[in-house]
Amino acid sequence: MSRSVNKIILIGNVGRDPEVHETKSGKRVAHFSVATNRWPDAETGEERTDWHRVTVWGKLAQFAEDYVKVGDRIYLEGRVEYDSYERDGVTIPSSEVIGREIVLLSPAREPAAA
Repeated sequence: MSRSVNKIILIGNVGRDPEVHETKSGKRVAHFSVATNRWPDAETGEERTDWHRVTVWGKLAQFAEDYVKVGDRIYLEGRVEYDSYERDGVTIPSSEVIGREIVLLSPAREPAAA
């Protein structure tokens, strides 16, 4: 069997504060978004922003809750999961980044108060 790789590295800005909750089984999970900018288009000179939905689990979810805030610049490493859902009879594709490492690139600050 041949091996394959599903790995994504993003360097961008957090678009919204992490929303953190626990699953029924007690696992912590955090959801937030990250914006990345593409190089300017050669013909138009316009830069495009891509938005990435991010999910992190366990200790990384706790880290996100305590330290990751909207506007922060971060390095994020993980994998991409693809799915789809139905809306008004139309199948809509979706993707999500499952993070496994976060490095804060913004200046450090105190963790959020509990």
